[in-house]
Amino acid sequence: MASAPSPRTRARDLDRVNACSQLDAAYADGQLGADEYHDRTSQAMAAKTLAELNLLISDLQLPASLTDDVPVRRPGSPRRALRIAVGVAALVGAGIVAVALTQHDGPEHAGASVPVQVQVEPPVDKPAAADPVTPIVVTAPNPLTPAGIAAVFDAYRGKFGDLTAHRMALHPAYAFADRTVMEAPDKTDSYSFRGEFTPWGPRTPRLSGAADVDLGQVDVSALGALLGDAPRLVGAPDGSIGHVLIADGGRGPTMNIYVKKAGNLGGGYVKAGLSGDILQIVPAS
Repeated sequence: MASAPSPRTRARDLDRVNACSQLDAAYADGQLGADEYHDRTSQAMAAKTLAELNLLISDLQLPASLTDDVPVRRPGSPRRALRIAVGVAALVGAGIVAVALTQHDGPEHAGASVPVQVQVEPPVDKPAAADPVTPIVVTAPNPLTPAGIAAVFDAYRGKFGDLTAHRMALHPAYAFADRTVMEAPDKTDSYSFRGEFTPWGPRTPRLSGAADVDLGQVDVSALGALLGDAPRLVGAPDGSIGHVLIADGGRGPTMNIYVKKAGNLGGGYVKAGLSGDILQIVPAS
């Protein structure tokens, strides 16, 4: 019998969606400010384990309607598993009885035989073997490189016809974007990027007081330079870039470049304007 998931269990996309829904509710209740909501949501989207997700929501008052979807999942009911096992056993037993009855149908006279007609099909020529086909492997761009950022922006423009987003998070192998819903301007739809943008997660409340961001104003070259220099700037030269968050926290659009220390033991971040000018440096802890 499978054991209950532990905090070290790897998180699923569904677990990340559930955690983000709880953060959305906490923001709507006033438990989180815009900046902290931005940060926690980005961390939830990048979380690898259930422990990381639970840490982001453990101090929140969660609505009763959401507490059933907390990231740490309960194992299935043993009684339900027993019912399934009994049902399978019954089906297998029924199959055995059916086979036994089938084998005993027909004449039972000693020595009786039933003639069997065998029809031999003429041989069919085998088709000639096709030439081997070499598969074409398409590698998705890394969104934390200048070329990858440009590819993400191009894909976004191709999907929606513009570069307006409520926020965008760039990760080493994928990206996320929230887009204001035209017919419901207080809501946003989420999309994930892994080569192309596809719907991801439920519709969520739009950040109050935060404007949309024109991604076309991002200086991709300057952002690329900051990605290379951010570990040194926060005092973790051996660290790596965790993700970049492009959003308006209510004081104008910014780019937050988060750095993870070696071994994921803490980190810091650099806040910059869309043109690449540094606004704040938070040293690695």
